[in-house]
Amino acid sequence: MTTLNIALPHDKRPFCGPDVLAYYDGPQLFWLPCDGRRLLAVGLPDEAGHWPFLVVELTEDQAQAVEGNRITMRAVFLAASAKWVMRDYDAETLVLEPLEVIPEDWLPGDVLLRLEGGTS
Repeated sequence: MTTLNIALPHDKRPFCGPDVLAYYDGPQLFWLPCDGRRLLAVGLPDEAGHWPFLVVELTEDQAQAVEGNRITMRAVFLAASAKWVMRDYDAETLVLEPLEVIPEDWLPGDVLLRLEGGTS
């Protein structure tokens, strides 16, 4: 797996709208646009002056399972074919550094995107 450098202008990055699946004082779970790839990003604890995210690449079937509420966040992040850490979402160029294994404390919970019977 290699490092990805994504030149995505700030005004084209998901901050709200349909690509943002969870928002709390900024996007916390969103689809990161990247040449037709299905990259899902989840927020990590803030570091001084940085806005880090865990990013995974999903198959179309996995992406549909997330959106269809058929797979937990933890399961999909563990099953992803590629995994990266993006250390700063505010950087001029987004740099995704490859991960062999996701640290346990970075993994999302064993929860579905939407609660059963909830509203979107």
